[in-house]
Amino acid sequence: MGGRPQVHAPSDEFEFGYYRLNLSAAQLDEVARKLGLPPDSEFKRTLEAGGGYRQPSDGQQIMVTYKGRYVRITYQQGQAARITPQD
Repeated sequence: MGGRPQVHAPSDEFEFGYYRLNLSAAQLDEVARKLGLPPDSEFKRTLEAGGGYRQPSDGQQIMVTYKGRYVRITYQQGQAARITPQD
């Protein structure tokens, strides 16, 4: 898996779409490290670009998967508040 973020809505319904990840440089580095992304990977450039036309809502979790690894990003006020799993 990988490429397109998988989104878990608060109601546990699954929906696919592009969301603005709204990650700071430090948060992006943390996500890349936890996913084991190579520094020059196309996937990392996609995450850096941000894109997306939907804004995450409060409490929403976005799960990003890449080659069997994943991170969950929890949002508050449109910004990433927590990135799990912890190392």
